[in-house]
Amino acid sequence: MHKIMRIEATHICIKLPRDFGGSIYSVPEKNAIVTRVYTDHGPVGEGINGEGSRAIIAASYDVLTRELIPMLIGEDASNIEAVWQKMWGLTHTSNRDRRPEVRAIACIDSALWDMKGKQANMPLYKLWGGAKDAIPIIAIGGQYHPDYRTADYGREMEFYRGIGLAGCKFKVGGRSPEEDAERTRAALAAGGNGFVLCVDANRGWPLRTALDYARLVRDLPLRWFEEPCHWDDDKRDMAQMRMLTGMPIAAGQSESTVQGCRDLIREGAIDICNLDASWGGGPTVWLRVAKMAQAFGVEMAHHGEPVVGSHLIASVSNGTYMETHHPERDPVFHKMVQGRGKISGGLYHMPQKPGWGIELDEDMIAKYRVT
Repeated sequence: MHKIMRIEATHICIKLPRDFGGSIYSVPEKNAIVTRVYTDHGPVGEGINGEGSRAIIAASYDVLTRELIPMLIGEDASNIEAVWQKMWGLTHTSNRDRRPEVRAIACIDSALWDMKGKQANMPLYKLWGGAKDAIPIIAIGGQYHPDYRTADYGREMEFYRGIGLAGCKFKVGGRSPEEDAERTRAALAAGGNGFVLCVDANRGWPLRTALDYARLVRDLPLRWFEEPCHWDDDKRDMAQMRMLTGMPIAAGQSESTVQGCRDLIREGAIDICNLDASWGGGPTVWLRVAKMAQAFGVEMAHHGEPVVGSHLIASVSNGTYMETHHPERDPVFHKMVQGRGKISGGLYHMPQKPGWGIELDEDMIAKYRVT
């Protein structure tokens, strides 16, 4: 037994040099939560999670410190499934926005899995199955920039290729289909031979407009079209997109439960499920979804969160790409994370230390912590 004695959580917030916005959202700063679980003996479990706005990360931090931590003191950290079920019960006893609760659960779950990997002296991707030791890595990029011309988006793709990435998940959905199709063509041309390009509308378009865009780019070898349609009828609309265009459709990051991902698969809405473990209750949930998806021939992606996402993608045979951001967009992964894997030739070579296999820069945590 590894009795939980103490849990520490730190909210960090880093102002970015510009707003990295997409079709329907704004990202002027990087927010995350560092969680550390201490037991009566054994290693410390650590996780870093929480891509999102300052408001929702602050709300998650509040749930974590005021409600989850007190209820977990004395629990056996080795019983991850039992601890997860106890935490999930919190979502059944309130009538508030459940996103902060689910994200707070993910913070604890991630730290407990790190501890488990350290106890086993194994990197987590190997503990979970070890399908691959190196995985393709792509950027989340192409965010709208008020001063960019079409050629500037092409230069951004050249930058990603230059730092060893395999491709980009490119933002669309915030302009007309014609303008976004022009941007898409410029990005793919600049990426060059073998460059992987996905497009992501973040639910920015109605079905008809998404279809118009799809027709304009139907000759391009796009890897997938992510969240093409407005949220309110997206399962039906994405199923229509699949039938009418033949394009692979990706979604799942906006879901926060296994059941939500199950329904995307059951209703024929997706070819790729990109549940974000930090938004969906933790690695425990993502792994459940991955096995279910495999039974239906659905691939798995992971929205951002490169430390967590890389281990999950590398652990399963239906995993696709690890996702990162431009270094200016994610100073956590590119500066705060130490000991990460090597990036070369479009691949991320998994770190071999136990657990998540990384350490965090304590000076940066102290500098950017929200008090």
